[in-house]
Amino acid sequence: MRQGTRALAGAVALIGLLAAAAPSMAADRESKVRVVAVDGVAKNDSDRRVEILVEVPAGSSAREAGDRALAGQGAKRAPQPPPESQGFSFTGLFWDVLPVVQNYNGAGEATAGAHTALTNTYGDWSSVSGSSFRITSGGTTTRCPSLVRECPGAQRNDRFNDVGWARLSNGTLGVTWSTSGVDEADMAINTRYAWNTGCVAQPGAFDLESVYLHENGHVAGLGHSNDLSAVMYPSYQTARCALAQDDRNGIAALY
Repeated sequence: MRQGTRALAGAVALIGLLAAAAPSMAADRESKVRVVAVDGVAKNDSDRRVEILVEVPAGSSAREAGDRALAGQGAKRAPQPPPESQGFSFTGLFWDVLPVVQNYNGAGEATAGAHTALTNTYGDWSSVSGSSFRITSGGTTTRCPSLVRECPGAQRNDRFNDVGWARLSNGTLGVTWSTSGVDEADMAINTRYAWNTGCVAQPGAFDLESVYLHENGHVAGLGHSNDLSAVMYPSYQTARCALAQDDRNGIAALY
């Protein structure tokens, strides 16, 4: 994975709402629960990017929720990437060796069918016309994703791209860490929340495949999109398990 010229390497966090242009404090608070996204870089290692999915309680500030989630991961907000001519954007990460091989650790999984929900996303990102990007399954593992802070020991590159479950804090639903100096991207989903599979909207739960699809866009090197219909739009709206044209345009432009 190399650092591209379109964006700085760092950390990306997904929280529940896009703070594209800094909103006023009043406008940043809503009367309903949201899930939004924020981009960050590790405070002590700018090569590490983190993407965090965060729940914003009703009446709370999305900006403040994002800052708390980043702080909990030892990260700070990343510089805004240069705007692209279309809705999509890039994080600056690019895989030199394909396919990306991703492994799944089911320890503590909060819903049945979680591994299938993950592998269902591979065909979406690997079959875009005009794109050479490919991601595939390496099977299951007992490893804790080594770049995730909640795993035992210091964050480190072990050269495996692992996905697992953890008790994440600060309202974080899910987190993806990646590095460009060493080809690696690790992800964890929060066991504290209710999850469902099958790509259906279910009251009181989040659709896991929709989250995995978004997160694996970041694994590929895509940033957030300003296209409301895109999978890479930085907020969870409902179950969405198919790429929009903007997502396809983005991955084709990157690879």
